[in-house]
Amino acid sequence: MFDAIAGGLVVSCQAPDGHPLRSPDVIARLARCAALGGAVAVRVNGPQDVRAVKAAVDLPVIGLHKVRAADRYLITPHRPLVEDLAAAGADIIAAEATGRGDLSVAELVRCTHDLGLPLMADVATAAQGLAAWAAGADLVATTLSGYTTDSPQGTQPDLALVSNLAVAGVRTVAEGRLATAAHLRDAFALGAFAVVVGTAITDPMALTRDLVTAIAR
Repeated sequence: MFDAIAGGLVVSCQAPDGHPLRSPDVIARLARCAALGGAVAVRVNGPQDVRAVKAAVDLPVIGLHKVRAADRYLITPHRPLVEDLAAAGADIIAAEATGRGDLSVAELVRCTHDLGLPLMADVATAAQGLAAWAAGADLVATTLSGYTTDSPQGTQPDLALVSNLAVAGVRTVAEGRLATAAHLRDAFALGAFAVVVGTAITDPMALTRDLVTAIAR
């Protein structure tokens, strides 16, 4: 599975509650578009969407389950959520390794591996990424940089974090605010194992809003 993902583009096919695209059938169609476009895997939120996407595409599915907290969404913070994603057919489990969930990183790794699945640890900082890798995470993603108080804020991807983890020998997935071909080329040049793009591909509402804001009538 890692060979299939290495050097490729993973497309995050997600839509929150209240979004016009919020339907498992629509998410599956987005995944199908991603597959036809050449994506090597898709990243999907919730067991219902995982099932729909697994039925629609023959690609590895990275499953996660977002849970709303006071400040942001937490990514698969509880053991039952991991088990539900595995039962739905996820090929890789994505869960945050920031200390916000019920499980320590070591427990999260053990729980996921006991289910026979690899773990993608979503982190915000280099320290979190190195700790997750040392604990046995199979992939470390920069997903949460910019979304926590201890990580750099901004509109651009945190390529410094990608570089710092990759230089340390971590199998690093660049994720978070990647939106252009230049971003992807830079991430791979800095040692990324794979890259994840979401909003810039699968959220026409956000793309429209950005363009409308840019013209500022």
